[in-house]
Amino acid sequence: MKLKLIVLIITLLSFSCTNTSYNISNISFEDNIKIKDSIIDLEIELIIKPYRNKIKKLKKVIGSSKESYSIRDGKLESTLGNLIADILYEECNPKFKEITSKNIDFALFNYGGVRGTLNKGDITQHDLFTIMPWKNLATVVKIKGEKVVDLINYFNNENLAHPSSKIEIEFFNKKVKKILINKKEFESDKDYYVLTSNFLQEGGDKMNFFKDPLELYNLNLNLRELLIKSMTNKKLVESKLDNRIFRSK
Repeated sequence: MKLKLIVLIITLLSFSCTNTSYNISNISFEDNIKIKDSIIDLEIELIIKPYRNKIKKLKKVIGSSKESYSIRDGKLESTLGNLIADILYEECNPKFKEITSKNIDFALFNYGGVRGTLNKGDITQHDLFTIMPWKNLATVVKIKGEKVVDLINYFNNENLAHPSSKIEIEFFNKKVKKILINKKEFESDKDYYVLTSNFLQEGGDKMNFFKDPLELYNLNLNLRELLIKSMTNKKLVESKLDNRIFRSK
């Protein structure tokens, strides 16, 4: 590597107690100053080594997907949304039961929080970072039945495939025809425990029905890490559209 060095030789032409002036009398160039490649390589290696190790970890295969799953392959549900919500419910419910001796009633996350597609074949940690790039935490809220009604109306008006689990809703046109929560008829005067993210609990994506809950539990579990853990243990994951939320004609 070559480095061009400019050497300025400044000559003092005159000097007095009251006046000092400097003039450039000569400019010389010294070219071809070589820096050993080995030194540069070592410095670069020290800088990138920690990142290289992290990248290798992200490329590690943790499981396999039976098919390609997307957040966009359904209307009010999706194969990827169903997979994510079911896994998160499955992973979080034992922790919640350990804390409260109760079960989570259902789970709801947001369509906009899923940013990638799970392709058929090998799954790497990098895939999960692409699909869920946020550092959101698993959060459980206890809300009144009237807030669940607000949640269902949100689904109806948004008309998006927000990931959900353990809740079944049938709309007829724009009217609610049937609601089941954990296979039981919805009761508007009952309180429900809902699994979501800390971002949504704070009103993110305009899900204001999660704000100011009757009870709030932060499980301190990273949602993406839960997906990685589950897919590592399962080895093979699969999902399907099952009409958990749909609009009949």
